[in-house]
Amino acid sequence: MRARRAILASLALGAVLIAPGASARPNALPRPDERPSPNRRTPVVLAVEKVRGAVVNVSAEELVRIRVPSRGSSMAELLFGDLFEHPRYRKGYAVTSLGSGVIVSPDGYVLTNNHVVERGARFRVGLLDGREIIAKVVGTDPSSDLAVLKLETKEKLPFVTTGRSDELLIGETLIAIGNPFGLSHTVTTGVVSAVHRNFKAGERTLFDFIQTDASINPGNSGGALLDIEGRLVGINTAILGDRNAGIGFAIPIDRARRIAEDLIEHGEVREGYLGVAVDDLPAKDGAAEGTTGGVVVTAVDPGSPGAAAGIRKGDVVESVQGFAPQSAEEFRFRVRDLPIGGAAKLELLRRGQRVAVSVTSVELSAQAAAELAARATGLTLGEQRVQGGSVLVVKSVAPRSAAAQVGIRQGDLVREVNSTEVSTLAAFRRAAARARRSGQLVLLVQRGYAAERIAFDFQ
Repeated sequence: MRARRAILASLALGAVLIAPGASARPNALPRPDERPSPNRRTPVVLAVEKVRGAVVNVSAEELVRIRVPSRGSSMAELLFGDLFEHPRYRKGYAVTSLGSGVIVSPDGYVLTNNHVVERGARFRVGLLDGREIIAKVVGTDPSSDLAVLKLETKEKLPFVTTGRSDELLIGETLIAIGNPFGLSHTVTTGVVSAVHRNFKAGERTLFDFIQTDASINPGNSGGALLDIEGRLVGINTAILGDRNAGIGFAIPIDRARRIAEDLIEHGEVREGYLGVAVDDLPAKDGAAEGTTGGVVVTAVDPGSPGAAAGIRKGDVVESVQGFAPQSAEEFRFRVRDLPIGGAAKLELLRRGQRVAVSVTSVELSAQAAAELAARATGLTLGEQRVQGGSVLVVKSVAPRSAAAQVGIRQGDLVREVNSTEVSTLAAFRRAAARARRSGQLVLLVQRGYAAERIAFDFQ
């Protein structure tokens, strides 16, 4: 009996020792499957792998004075500073903003937002591989919140292929890549929530944006918005409401491309001009406040493209290139956004009859901008020689004009146009041409030792 038990015990022990796949530790987990599943490489993963290296971090640095402590300073000197010593300073840089950008060409052109770079004096761009490259500003367009940088390197760089934002489908997948809260190359996904979206940002209305629920946070500004194939369809720009509210906005790449090409080639954005001034229509009976169904033409410049196309005072513009302007401000945006030399289709309502016209947008010259500024303000300006240069002086103010209503007088000086210093008529014309994109002409007017900024609507 004892021998039989010993044999059975040894057989049981042998069974334990030779059982295939058994673990020496009864509670050990099975080894993981090290073979990657092809199902994990979704279209989103493939798009991110394709494009991620072209998205960069942008650091804007402002030139500042840094106080240099004197050696061997006493405790009193450290506490009370200037009372005991003459302070010394050196120049240095301090980071003023962090944002994102996207490389759009192999030679290093980068698209980002104007508000990322507007306060900077020096710019560092961080790549996915850890490199930092100094960048210079090629041009900016504050009215569209776009800027173009150029990386100072001769190396070929990864870049993203641009797509077409006019083909976006509501509900299609979008991918946002950027630098939210300084977290490098963060990827989020969502869908196209809306296209051609207008929204309020403070006192300003912004027009024609892509709306997405892909998470966009502070630091994402200037980053890439991609379609499922990894093509750039927008530049992430703004969020609405609280952070992570799921409502983000991007500049459509079709508009961004045109603006970037102007900035690279001309250093500024060329503005479309039709020579047509408009005003809001009153709300229709029973309609919501601000619902106009178009804008009314109040003036047509003689010899302008609008006059050549047969547009008349009193016409109601119901659409511009298929978009119905709900305000005079939106009409001006649509016109400024037209490509120079391109034909635009306007649908008009004239005495109950609908009329379609084709009008060619031309570039607004500096002289034409100055004439529009004179019409908007009622001011006639002239140069006056002073010691060391010249100043712009008000020669006359038209009665009942906008300038007369705010109290501008003959002899006042005009020092700035939209925060750009001007001292000659030529400088005023150039600044007025740039200012028209914002829809406002803001003059710094000086009388004696007092100066005040005054804003005029500028069509």
